[in-house]
Amino acid sequence: MEESYIESLNNSHVKNLVKLRERKHRNRQERFIIEGYREIKHSIEANFQIETLYFCPELFPSDVHVEYISNIKTQRDIPLIRMHPSAFKKASLREGPDGIIAVSKPNHYSLNQLKTNKTSIILVLEGIEKPGNLGAIIRSAEGAGVDALFMIDCAIDCYNPNAIRSSQGLVFRIPIIDLKHDVAFQWLSDSGYQVIATSPNAKIHYNEQDYSSKNALVMGSESDGLTPLTLSRVDQTVQIPMYGKADSLNVSVATAICLYEIKNKIIN
Repeated sequence: MEESYIESLNNSHVKNLVKLRERKHRNRQERFIIEGYREIKHSIEANFQIETLYFCPELFPSDVHVEYISNIKTQRDIPLIRMHPSAFKKASLREGPDGIIAVSKPNHYSLNQLKTNKTSIILVLEGIEKPGNLGAIIRSAEGAGVDALFMIDCAIDCYNPNAIRSSQGLVFRIPIIDLKHDVAFQWLSDSGYQVIATSPNAKIHYNEQDYSSKNALVMGSESDGLTPLTLSRVDQTVQIPMYGKADSLNVSVATAICLYEIKNKIIN
């Protein structure tokens, strides 16, 4: 049910939506923002708890958005607040907003909740710094059927608005867990995972490795790669060969290549 109408740019709701762009406010409030029809649809279907949905019909780009808000009103117990275009544009991070923003509670996953089998794939990210890369990695991971994503010492969180956008909302489709280094690698060892990392110094190519067991792929930061501590904990390093002048690939591209190779070997 529509509760109110916000017109002022100084409204407390507008100010808080702007605050939630920052990680410190997301952590303090245990809330985060989701912008966009596609992203919000994924979050609701994945059973994230939406606290408030803000909308601006004047900015809707299609009848799909009109129908979606109408369905929310009649089928979901989610508070709806309409916003004036100027107020919505202040709250929005996008140059061309589609008129829908939500505030949600995060889902906190634990290792005990993970359901794995003999063909499971875990992706481990260490020190990732850029939200665009994180979102692209999550999109590829979901497409490749990754069972969970572990984040270790990353400069950003998975609820960064730009990471959510870059993932196209698929961030809500994968269990993502922030873990300490020792906890993550001890769990992988105890659970029987083969831990793989990429390295330009590896002796074998990524497509020559045996992936017949449970696999954990570990990828490092954009600037520094994996730390020596992490490299000491992996079972095998593999190389992605470079045939041109480039000496490396973007971390999201390298991750996608390796994940799909692992998945391909598993299913074939």
